[in-house]
Amino acid sequence: MKIFVNARFLTQPVSGVQRYGIECSRQIKKLYHEAEFVAPPHIIHHDIAKELNVKIIGSRGGHLWEQIDLPLYLAKQKFPPLLNLANTGPVFYSNNYVTIHDLAFYHHPEWNSRKFSMWYNILIPRLAYRSRHIFTVSNTIKNELVKCYDLPPSKISVTFNGISQNMLEAAAGKISTKEKIILSVGTFNIRKNHPNLVAGYLDSKYNKEYCLVLVGDKNKVFKDAGIDEETLEHTNIKIYSTLTEPDLIAMYQRAEVLVSLSLYEGFGIPILEGLFNRCKVICSDIPVYRELFTGAVSFCDPLDLDSITAAINDLTNIPPIAPEQLDALLARYSYKNAAETILGKIDKGYK
Repeated sequence: MKIFVNARFLTQPVSGVQRYGIECSRQIKKLYHEAEFVAPPHIIHHDIAKELNVKIIGSRGGHLWEQIDLPLYLAKQKFPPLLNLANTGPVFYSNNYVTIHDLAFYHHPEWNSRKFSMWYNILIPRLAYRSRHIFTVSNTIKNELVKCYDLPPSKISVTFNGISQNMLEAAAGKISTKEKIILSVGTFNIRKNHPNLVAGYLDSKYNKEYCLVLVGDKNKVFKDAGIDEETLEHTNIKIYSTLTEPDLIAMYQRAEVLVSLSLYEGFGIPILEGLFNRCKVICSDIPVYRELFTGAVSFCDPLDLDSITAAINDLTNIPPIAPEQLDALLARYSYKNAAETILGKIDKGYK
């Protein structure tokens, strides 16, 4: 049996969804040499495409490639199983396996453009109903899929995120000196809740002693937080609109604290990465974080500025994660485990 993997994610900037696609693909290639990775033109991650031996097919891009070029190509291959790792896939293809990372578009369509929310609310449920099997990245999202789309639990398997290959290699045998840095990693949109993080940090007693480092778009986050450029000049805040992967890993290694105040997530890769790099972690008290990280992090109410400020004020009292607790998390949350689950379900479908 030959498995085809939809590698369209290699044409997109890396966020959590693309990271899952890249790292699961790396593990799938190691575990199942017969897998073939296909993508549209205009790949931007050329080194990963080379590593996966990606085949460029079709001439279109984006959703048109996925809905037209990809299924036409697969029809010529006699309709083999297709693995879609990044939410979307060809809706009329009959042999789909798909990972759905979260249902933010369903619960909060206002968080994205009207066009995006409409398309996902049309595409995702149809893809879910027609797929042979669904994967998702936490039990919280599995339960949402069952409830929102009336899907049988047996049709959904949980394949947690993990630590990337490059981050694992960078940490091998290295002991980093921590600096007084509070780090927040994630694209700036409404659900990431950066304005409340900035406000809580500025109200805290550590706004001079600790530097707040944000990775994202400078103008948007400060406009939303009501902070002008003149005020920003007098804060201990640094913003990086882009960081290379090695630079981001180095920032994790330097940071003493990792903060994630998201209002909704499917998993929360930065929290796991922060714990892996021995950061103290402050995060939102939301269901998925409770499921995945209870006992390893400090929770606060992401909508209550007093709660956020209090959590930051207490950061010196947050103990670092115990080595045995981290080992247990890494044993459970890994891309190798995810790839094994995925391949097992596809193989089971053909026995």
